[in-house]
Amino acid sequence: MSEQLMATEPTVRRAVVDRPYYYATSMEKTVHAYTRDEWGIGGSQPSGNYSVHTTTGLYIVTILMTIPAIFAPLLLIIAVASLNIIVGLLALVCTVLFTGGWLFGIGNLRRERQASKQRRLKGLPKPRFALSDDHARDWFESHPSGIAITRENFPDSTRPFPGETFP
Repeated sequence: MSEQLMATEPTVRRAVVDRPYYYATSMEKTVHAYTRDEWGIGGSQPSGNYSVHTTTGLYIVTILMTIPAIFAPLLLIIAVASLNIIVGLLALVCTVLFTGGWLFGIGNLRRERQASKQRRLKGLPKPRFALSDDHARDWFESHPSGIAITRENFPDSTRPFPGETFP
C-alpha cells in the first residue's frame, strides 16, 4: 500500500525523486535548466516564483553574525566557570544559534562560489526567478533544446506526457 502511495502521491514523489534539472529565468525571459550544483543559493528548494536569495545579502548577514558567533562561546565558558546556570543556558542557546547560523552561512557562500564557477563554464546566468515544471515544459516545447520532454526531467508537471494516462 505504501509503495502505491509513493508512486501516485505528488508530494511524496517530489521528496523521493532526485531531479536532474531546476528551471529559472535570469533578468530576461529565456528559461535555463540548472543542475543542483549549478543552482547555488536556494538550490535545495527552487520552486515558486520568487527572487532567489542574493549573495550580497548572505555576505552581510554572515558578517553581522561573526561577532556574536565568537562571543557566545566565550560567554558560555565564563558562565560555566562561574557556575551561573541562567547565563550559561542563555549563552548555550546563543552559541547554537549564532555559531550554527554562521557556519551555515559560510557553507552556503562556498556552495554559491562553486555554483558560480560551474555556471560560468556553461555560460549560464545566475538564476533569479524559479519556474514550475509546467512553465519550463511549455518553454522547452516551444523552444527546442537539448532538454528532453520526459517525466524524468519534469517530475512535477501536471500534464500527462506521451504514453501516460492521468486519472
